[in-house]
Amino acid sequence: MTTRTRPRPVLSRWDLPHWMPDSSQTLPVRCGEDFTAIRVPADLARPALTALGLRTGPVLANKTTKTWHFLLPSHSVLPADWPPGVRVMPKGRSIGIPPLTTTGGLDVHWAVPPGLGSTSPADLHRVLRDPRLLTAGGAPGPAEPPGTAAAPVRAAAPSTPRPLTPAQRDVGRLLLTGASDAQIAEELGLPVGIVRRHLTWIGRRFGAPTAARRAAALLAGGHVSPPPVSMLAPDLAETDLAVLRVLAGLATDDGLPDELRPAGPFLDRVDELRERCGARSDPHLIALAAFWELLPGIHPAPGKEQLP
Repeated sequence: MTTRTRPRPVLSRWDLPHWMPDSSQTLPVRCGEDFTAIRVPADLARPALTALGLRTGPVLANKTTKTWHFLLPSHSVLPADWPPGVRVMPKGRSIGIPPLTTTGGLDVHWAVPPGLGSTSPADLHRVLRDPRLLTAGGAPGPAEPPGTAAAPVRAAAPSTPRPLTPAQRDVGRLLLTGASDAQIAEELGLPVGIVRRHLTWIGRRFGAPTAARRAAALLAGGHVSPPPVSMLAPDLAETDLAVLRVLAGLATDDGLPDELRPAGPFLDRVDELRERCGARSDPHLIALAAFWELLPGIHPAPGKEQLP
C-alpha cells in the first residue's frame, strides 16, 4: 500500500533551515556541515524523545531501518561515551532529508520537524545513559558537572509555566474554529507572521508539534473553550474514537488496528472523520470532539450549553 502524507505545516518556508530541500522528494544532505546527526536505535530513541520533551530539535525516524537521527547544531560539543548502538555520524556522510510534510510512513520521515527548537547534546547524552529517565519519561534538567549526582526524575516543586497572553488565547480560540493562519490574522488585525509565532510558541509551551495537539492542549488546560455547535455528535465507532485520541496526542497508535498505523490510512480516516463531523480542520475536529465530550480529560467549560 502506498503511504501518503497530508501537509500539516507549523512553519512557513522562510522559517526553515537553509539545508531543507526545496523539493517534494527526500534528498541527501551531508552531516557535519549544517548539523551533527546522532543515530539512535528506535527502541532507545522513542523514550528519549519523550524524556527530552520541549528540549528536542529536529528528529528523523525510519521504521524500515529501525533507526532515528537527532539533528544537533553543527557547532555542538559532543560527549565521547555514547551508549552502545548510538553513533555520531561521520562528517561528510549523507543522510536523507525528507520534505517538511513527510511526517509518517515506513521510510525516513520527521518525528520532530525542524524549526521548533534544538537538541542539547548534554541532554540527549544524559537521557540515553540514564535508564530512569527512559522508563519514566521525565524531562532532564541542565546537565550536571562531573561528579554531581543525577537530579531526580521529577522535581519536588516544579516551576509555574508562563500563562498564555491574551493575544495567544485569541489565536488559540480562532484556531479551534478551523480558521487558517491568514484568517486568524485578518480577524485579529495582526500580520500572518505574528500569528504563526504565537502558534509556534503555543506548540513549544505544551510540547505539541501539530495543530491538533495544540488544540487539545489549549482545551485540556482550560485556556480556551470549544466553539458551540448545533450539530449533534455523530455515532462514532470505537476505532473512530481511538483515531481522535491519537490525533489529539492523548494516546499512542498502539491501540489502533494494524491497518491504520501507517500514516496514509490514518490520515485518510482523519479526513473521513472531519467530513462526518463537519470539521474545517484538525483543530476544529478536536474542538468538536471536546464539545461532544468524546475525549477523555477534555470537556467544555462549565456553563457551555449546546445550541438548539
